Amino acid sequence: MKRIMLLMISLILVFSFSSKAFASQVIPIYVNGNVLTPDVNPYIQNQRTFVPIRFIGEALNATSIKWDYSSKTATLVFNQNVIKLPVGSRYVTVNGKQYKIDAPINLVRGRTFVPVRFISETLGYDVIWANSSVYISNNGYTPSNKYSSEDLYWLSRIVEAEAVGEPYAGKLAVANVIINRKKSSEFPSTIKSVIFDNKYGIQFSPVADGNIYNTPTQESINAAIAALNGSNNIGNSLYFLNPAKSSNFWIMNNRKFVTQINNHYFYA
Repeated sequence: MKRIMLLMISLILVFSFSSKAFASQVIPIYVNGNVLTPDVNPYIQNQRTFVPIRFIGEALNATSIKWDYSSKTATLVFNQNVIKLPVGSRYVTVNGKQYKIDAPINLVRGRTFVPVRFISETLGYDVIWANSSVYISNNGYTPSNKYSSEDLYWLSRIVEAEAVGEPYAGKLAVANVIINRKKSSEFPSTIKSVIFDNKYGIQFSPVADGNIYNTPTQESINAAIAALNGSNNIGNSLYFLNPAKSSNFWIMNNRKFVTQINNHYFYA
């Protein structure tokens, strides 16, 4: 019985380590300032970000992406550069020369994952980790704003809760209302405190009904990221409402109208 218990504990530990090592994460990835959306989330191992090979290959304009079943090796071709990536190995080959990487190439859920920094820097791109995001560029682009993972966590959730069913522009606009409030002396000074502000009553209905805790879609996350990085499509708006769903029209009667995006009206 004791041996069975020890075996079960060992299996649990192995499973837990494996799940943690390859846990996928929402890690925004930019190429020359444009946010990209992989169809499978990246993961981090040994402090290295791994992404699906086809995703990074296409993002950096690979000439071809090949898979050799016999050797279980992926090959990326970028004009004159040929990168061979054997699955399970810490050694990769670039134009015939071998290099050691910090974590092995892996198959995760049937997809081949490769280290984004190694691939990018091998091709002459700069790679910056900031704002819980990966920035890849060969044109000198760097993130203009700094924000925390907590900022992204709460902003993406209020965007999802308030703008579900709205187009991307509407989601971006909602994100910017929150950021504009954070910058204004009229409101609290952090994104989370703006969302949960109740000085004059609860400001956002998702806080009251619990929808603020819903998991955001990738589009809501992308809109939050774009707003945090300075993309603004509603100027200095501090308020928004959907007239078809609202019972209180104080905003419409007391604030300056800025624009309408689908079902939402925005006011400064």
